Amino acid sequence: MVKKNGFVFMETIIVVAILSITLVLLFSSYSYILRKSRQRNTFDTTETIYKTYFVKKAMDNYKIAAGGTGNSVEYYMQHNLSSGECRKLTYGSDVSFTCDLSSPSYSGYLAQLKRAFEIDKIYYLNPNKVTNSASSTEWLNKFDATTIDYIREIGPGSNYYILIVKFKKTYNSLDGTYEVFHASMEVN
Repeated sequence: MVKKNGFVFMETIIVVAILSITLVLLFSSYSYILRKSRQRNTFDTTETIYKTYFVKKAMDNYKIAAGGTGNSVEYYMQHNLSSGECRKLTYGSDVSFTCDLSSPSYSGYLAQLKRAFEIDKIYYLNPNKVTNSASSTEWLNKFDATTIDYIREIGPGSNYYILIVKFKKTYNSLDGTYEVFHASMEVN
């Protein structure tokens, strides 16, 4: 009589190995699907596009009240450089603007919209130039991780300057849970 203990042991090892490989592949696919669904939920939702439209309208009103001319977003950001609300980033001939409204003590022109819509930052840039420039790493180091993801997502398809608004929705101020949303619109 021949003992088959070795054969059963080898079968078990092969089955465990196949199951392990299958689980690793399923996990990687599942994490990719989750990442993509989270990305779709935080980029350009109807609600954030609507809020971005009102930010643009507020900048239009600011330009009209100040008697300015030209692009209202660029006018607003140029006008608020001296107050420190906005910053100008320049690399070669490429220019972008960033307005930081995240401070709790912010009391500028957009303060009412900031509180109502939970606006964190406003950007004015050309995503295609940012992602495809020779100094793209330097450009992208000026932004936070969620904004970099958003710029890379829309970068190749957009060759115009756009207004990007970053919203930071806080769920619980005690434990610091929040979610970040982005929306954009072309500005001429």
